[in-house]
Amino acid sequence: MDTLSSNQALTLFGKWERENKSIVLLFSTPAAAMSFKNGRIVPFVDDCLMLSFGEDNILRIFLQAATFWRLEAGDIPEDSREVVPKFEQCVRIVSENPELQCFLCATSPLISG
Repeated sequence: MDTLSSNQALTLFGKWERENKSIVLLFSTPAAAMSFKNGRIVPFVDDCLMLSFGEDNILRIFLQAATFWRLEAGDIPEDSREVVPKFEQCVRIVSENPELQCFLCATSPLISG
């Protein structure tokens, strides 16, 4: 697990947006865990990453005090691996409250035939 600076993470997220990567989000707190598939990064402003999971479903992740790590497949919690498809890149985001974290995993966009 390699640490990323905020600038490195934002640059990577911008690259995923430009390349139209499909995003899987795993989000966890001590009280709940959620997963969202087939997301897209939409244009975002500094300190706020926006993800679209369908026409009317936008999720904002505020990044002001977040820390970032680049992950390998083995870094994903074992009980969450079945939710994450084979991904190309993954970033763990932890907020200033370390109990709140999410994993953003990018895969190639689906090609419709």
